[in-house]
Amino acid sequence: MNIKGFKLRSKMIFRSLFLGIVLFLSWQLISPTGSWSCQHQFQSFSFFSQLFHTGNSACVSAASPVERWAKNPNGHLLMLADPLYFSVFSPRGFRQIELEIIYRPHLNESQAIFEAGFLADPSLWRYRLEPVYNLWLEQISSDWPFIREGNEYLFQREQQFSNINDFLVTWQQDSEKICKNSNCLALYNVNKEELPVILDLAALGQAPPQLIFPYTLRGHHQFYSYLEGDTFQLEGNLLDLNENKDLDDFELLLFKDKEQIASVKLKDNRLEEEMSNTLSALQSFKLSKDDLKPGLYRFEFRVNDDILIKDLQINSQYLSAIHKIWLWQDEEINLISDASYVQVKSLSPKAKQKIIFGSEEKEVTEIYKQYEIISRQAGWQKVILEKGGLILENSGVFALNALSLINPEYPRLDRFASHRGQIDFALADYSPAEKLADGWYRRRLVFDTAGLYRENSYYNLMLSVPGLRLDSQAGGLIEIREINLKYSGSNIIDKIKSWF
Repeated sequence: MNIKGFKLRSKMIFRSLFLGIVLFLSWQLISPTGSWSCQHQFQSFSFFSQLFHTGNSACVSAASPVERWAKNPNGHLLMLADPLYFSVFSPRGFRQIELEIIYRPHLNESQAIFEAGFLADPSLWRYRLEPVYNLWLEQISSDWPFIREGNEYLFQREQQFSNINDFLVTWQQDSEKICKNSNCLALYNVNKEELPVILDLAALGQAPPQLIFPYTLRGHHQFYSYLEGDTFQLEGNLLDLNENKDLDDFELLLFKDKEQIASVKLKDNRLEEEMSNTLSALQSFKLSKDDLKPGLYRFEFRVNDDILIKDLQINSQYLSAIHKIWLWQDEEINLISDASYVQVKSLSPKAKQKIIFGSEEKEVTEIYKQYEIISRQAGWQKVILEKGGLILENSGVFALNALSLINPEYPRLDRFASHRGQIDFALADYSPAEKLADGWYRRRLVFDTAGLYRENSYYNLMLSVPGLRLDSQAGGLIEIREINLKYSGSNIIDKIKSWF
C-alpha cells in the first residue's frame, strides 16, 4: 500500500471512529428508549468507565464540602459530617429518578437517621428527602412483629393487629384501649390524616382571641394556630435587609390539613437596591379568610432570609412556630418549647451569646457551628436568649408561653426519640434495608421529578445524617460504595406522538 492510500485509509478510519463516538454520545444524551442510567462506584478512576458509565462515572460530581468526607484505602467515600452535596447529571428531562445507594452504616444513637434526596426549592434551600436507614426501626424490625401494606409498616411491640386499617380504626375510636401512655405511638416519614389530632381541641378556645407577637422573625417560618370563630385574620409588616442580590418576593399561605385555602403574594417593590445593606421601608401585609370552621390551621411565610417579619398580629391566642424559629433583635428573648432538645446555629459574629434551654446553659462562641442542647427536665422547656440572631431547631414547636403553645403532631421516631421506651407501636413509610454481604446495605429510592430543581442538566443531591459532626465525640460515619442513578420517562415514539 502506498503512502497516499495509507493516509486516506487512516483518515477514513479516524472519521468513522469520530462519527461513531459522536453518534454514541448523541444517543446517550437523547436517550430515545426513554431511560438512562449511570453507575458511580467510589473506587479508582478510568477514562473508559466515565465514557461508558461503568465504575467511577462523570454523572456524579465530587462531594462537597471537602472537609466533611474522606476516602478509605479501598476508595470508598466516608461521610464524616452532615450534610454532603453532589451535582448529578441528567442528559434531558425525565419523569422519574431511581436513586440506589450501597452503603455500610457505622452509626449510634446520636446519629440514628440516614436520608437522601434532591433539591426542590432553591430559594428556601428545601430538599425532598427519603429514608435510607433508620437505626431504631432496624432494631425493632428484628425483634417486633410487623405488618406491611404497600410502603407502610406497622411495628408492634406485641402482636395485636393483623392489618393497618384495623389498627387505625381502633386508634380512632378509643386509643386508650391499646395504649398505656400518651407516647405509645410514634411516626416516621408518614402524615396520616386517619389519625385523630392528639390535642383536646374541645378544651381550647378559652383564651382571649388575640395575640401580638413581640419579636421579629427572619426568613421562612411555619406556624400552627387554633381558630375559635369563623374568620382567620393575620397581619404584619415586612422589612428587606438587602443583603443579597435577588428580588425578595413574599408569600403567605394558609392551610387546613393539607389543603391550601388562602394566600397573599407581594412582589418585591421595596425600592432600595439589593446588596446595599440598607434596611427598606416597611411594607404591610394582611390575610383575612371568612366562612371557616373552628379548628386547627397552619400558615407558612414563604420568603428567603433577606426578609424580616415584624408586628405580627393574629386573632387567636394559640401560635406555635413549627420545628424552627429565627428571631432578629437586640433585646432579651423568652420562649418555650415542647421538645427536650434544641439545635442552635449562628450565622453572624453578632449573634454569639449564651442560651438557656430547660435545665441547661450553652455558650455559642463559633459561627456556622451547630450546637446541640439536651435538657434533663420533663415537660416544656424554657428558652432564654440574650438577643436574637440564633437559629433554633427541633422536632417540636416554639411558643411565647404555655397558654399559646399548640402542637398536633405525634411523637417522631427521630434521633432524639427520648420516649422510645414508651412506644408500643411505630407507623412508618419505611422498609427494612436490604442486607448484602460483609455488612453492606442497598437502598433504592424513587423520586417523581415534578417539583425537583434542575439547572444546566444537573440535579442537586443531598445525603443527610443529622447529628453527624466532625467535632462530635460520639464518632460515627457512613461508608458509601456506590451511588447509582436510573432515569425513566417518555421514549422517542411517545415524544413524536405528543408533538402531533
